[in-house]
Amino acid sequence: MKNIFLSAILILSTASSFAAEAESRSAGAAIKREASECVADAKGLALAPLHWNAEMWKRVAESAAVVGVVYASDRSLYNAVQRNRSQTTDDFAKAVTPFGGHRALQASVLMIGSGLLFRNTTLRDAGIDSLESELWAAGVVTPLIKRAVGRSRPIQEEGASSFHPFSGNHQSFPSGHSTNAFAFATAVAGHYDGWVVPTIVYTIASGVAFSRVNDRAHFPSDVVAGALIGHAVARSVVYRHRTTQRYAMSVSPLFGEHAVGLMFAVHTR
Repeated sequence: MKNIFLSAILILSTASSFAAEAESRSAGAAIKREASECVADAKGLALAPLHWNAEMWKRVAESAAVVGVVYASDRSLYNAVQRNRSQTTDDFAKAVTPFGGHRALQASVLMIGSGLLFRNTTLRDAGIDSLESELWAAGVVTPLIKRAVGRSRPIQEEGASSFHPFSGNHQSFPSGHSTNAFAFATAVAGHYDGWVVPTIVYTIASGVAFSRVNDRAHFPSDVVAGALIGHAVARSVVYRHRTTQRYAMSVSPLFGEHAVGLMFAVHTR
């Protein structure tokens, strides 16, 4: 997982740095621009509640209410999933669970690389936004909440109402896999019209959420909360990037008499 994060950050930085250097021809300016964008996104996400209007607060309240309703039914919903657990559901969970972790990160990195290689800016931008959304939602927001809430996991058999705030051994709420899967799905879906791509990515994300309950790793309200967090963060990231100028970069092979290499073309759009 560590190697995936390092590779993801390297590719994300490279894509942005090439664009910045096209304007300034300065590596220092490229690094400064990349750092500024990361800081701006972090600041925007952290201060977002201060700028929410009545409609946004209504959505937050509705999301909290949904989590509350599911929490009230956690035990019965969890028991229903366990009663219907089988070798088939276990095999399904085993196959889909990684898409809430390293496979989602790998997919984002692959999308960025493929988008650059084949000059597909939609694919590239979807990869960049999904990667950043995953890093913020599943790498920062959810872990902080997990630590503060300290809910026990089903497999610990302490009940659905067992909380140990700031405990490193009780981190069930919210689900990190569900957060990551829905951050990826929401960011990718935000770049594609129609129903095909959104249906595929949201189906996979929903499968990840189900698998965490099937595997006794989370209660239903944990995965619902994680899904809402991932969705909200990804929508914010996509919106912020759509309202700022973005660069398009293409890569093509270059063959000379005495050397071969790659040619990079950068332009704004």
